Amino acid sequence: MKKPFFLASLFFISLVNVVCTKDEQQQTAVTEKNGKPVTYLIKQGQHYSKPNPTVFTSVSAIIFDAVFDSSCIYTLTNTSNQNDINKLYGFSDCGTHHLENSARIGWRWSNDSLRIFAFVHNNGEMIYTEITTADIDSVIHCRITCLSSSYQFEVNGKIAELPRNCSGKYSRYKLYPYFGGDEAAPHDIRIQITEL
Repeated sequence: MKKPFFLASLFFISLVNVVCTKDEQQQTAVTEKNGKPVTYLIKQGQHYSKPNPTVFTSVSAIIFDAVFDSSCIYTLTNTSNQNDINKLYGFSDCGTHHLENSARIGWRWSNDSLRIFAFVHNNGEMIYTEITTADIDSVIHCRITCLSSSYQFEVNGKIAELPRNCSGKYSRYKLYPYFGGDEAAPHDIRIQITEL
C-alpha cells in the first residue's frame, strides 16, 4: 500500500522540479530581454556559470554591459594557465556547435589587470586578440556583430575584427560565462551581465 503512494510522491516531486527549472530559465530569458542585470556565479571547482539556460536567437548582433567584481581577481595553481582566456558572453554560429563556430568576448586576470578579448571558434580553430583592459567594478560596454565574413567586437569604444566561417542568418544559442582554459574556477566568481 505504501509503495504506490511513494511512487506517486516521487513523480510529483520530479514534475515540480522540471516546472521550476523551466520557469527559472524562462525568467532568466525575460530578465535579459528587459535589460535588467543578471549575476552569473561560477562556483569554485566549476567551469560553467549558473544560471545557464538554453536560449536561442537569430539576431545578428548582441549588445550588453558587464561588471566584474573583485572575485574575478585570481591566481591559478599552474602558472602557465594564467594566460588562458575565460569566456564572458556570446553565441554559437553557422548552425554548428559552439566549439566549431562561435563568437564571444573573453577575459582573464593577468599582469595585475583585467584583460578583455575578442574570441572565436572558426571552423574549430580558436582565434583571439586582446581588445582592451578594464577596471574591476566598472561597467564594460560590449557589442558583437556578425558581418558577412567577420565578427566585429566593440568594448568601451575599442574595435577588433576576427574571421567568420559562414555568412547569412542562423539560429544561434547564447553562450554564458565560463571559466577556463584548463583549470576550473579557483574560488567563486561573480559577473553581472545586462543585455541591452
